[in-house]
Amino acid sequence: MLLHGLMTDHRAWDGVVAALRDRYRLITVDAPGHGGSPSRSGAYSLEDEADALVEALQELGVDLPVVWAGHSMGGMKALRIALRHPDAVSRLILVSTQPYVEPERTARPYTAMVEAASSWGISTDLAEVIGRLNFHPSFLAGPQGQRWVEHFTGLRGQDIDEACASVFRRGDISDRLGDITVPALVVHGEADIPIRIKVARSWVPLLPDAEFLEIPDCGHTPPCEQPDLLAASIDAFLQRLGTGQRSTAQAR
Repeated sequence: MLLHGLMTDHRAWDGVVAALRDRYRLITVDAPGHGGSPSRSGAYSLEDEADALVEALQELGVDLPVVWAGHSMGGMKALRIALRHPDAVSRLILVSTQPYVEPERTARPYTAMVEAASSWGISTDLAEVIGRLNFHPSFLAGPQGQRWVEHFTGLRGQDIDEACASVFRRGDISDRLGDITVPALVVHGEADIPIRIKVARSWVPLLPDAEFLEIPDCGHTPPCEQPDLLAASIDAFLQRLGTGQRSTAQAR
């Protein structure tokens, strides 16, 4: 189960899916207000999303537990799924994420950015700022990076404002990470801006069974920037430990 981060959509995982689809059954999903998913009405929390995602898999008839892979916001949801629905989780892949509250020094400008997007839309200049936050300069300068910048200009603030609020007002779950006993692979770009590498280094030891991979010359979005390396790392992790599922369905 592959969960994307704020302001992207399921396509952020396309490169990883292309590399792994012959070995695993992969499910990608668009968060509320992103991609093909309508926005939720009213405020909601990451915990609400965690519950909804597990319920959605059950409605699809997917056998639990499954491997949950989450980037940024998606990783925050995956951590909460592991805490609230441990029977639904066999392994965790946590990419560019963290368990702490959003620091006030970043929450305020991020919230202002969303408010501006709701009032006036996302200009090319604002989209470039979002791009610089999400991607390493070398990726951003290329065609794929510029396609994501163009994507940002098409977002509507009123569609993503509650998703953003759920991230920016999240609670601190770092004191509960010891309860997550499934094996986890934590991946972080060394040049990440929204979540600095030192933050990742501080919380990974709180997980009882975690491996940590730091990717050089990579920003906040390894699934886009380094999909082959990320896919190979995920595959090696799962091949070494197994998926932890009762049965493994053929990829499709």
